Parts: sequence; C-alpha cells; structure tokens
Amino acid sequence: ILAGAVLQLLPWPWTLFVIMPVNKALLAIDPDRAGARSRVLMEQWGGLHLVRTGLGAAAVLAFGWGLFDSLE
Repeated sequence: ILAGAVLQLLPWPWTLFVIMPVNKALLAIDPDRAGARSRVLMEQWGGLHLVRTGLGAAAVLAFGWGLFDSLE
C-alpha cells in the first residue's frame, strides 16, 4: 500500500516540474504563428501526459495488489 501511496503522489511533482514548462512554452506561442516548434511541443506534451497516466495506473495496480494481498 505504501508503494501505491508513493505512486499516487508522484504525478504532482512530475506535473509541476516537467509538464508545466512545456505547457508554458505552448501557451507562449501565438496561434497564428504555430508551426513545427509547436508540433514538437505538443508531441512532447502528449508523451509526458502518458507518463503521468502510467503513474496513476501503477498506483491503482499497487493498491489493488495490496488489497488482494490483505485478503489472503
């Protein structure tokens, strides 16, 4: 269960320190001037969110494993 708690908390610093700079860079781009750089940032943003989703899924699995283990 401790692993689930840690995995549940990890998306917060990931979002603040890794995803937020990419968000700020994307928001700084004028939509009329969007181009190759904005596409690269959007692809990077998607990959970073995939990691965050994976951390959440791992937390669910860890809590499920802890629950299953406690039933035995």
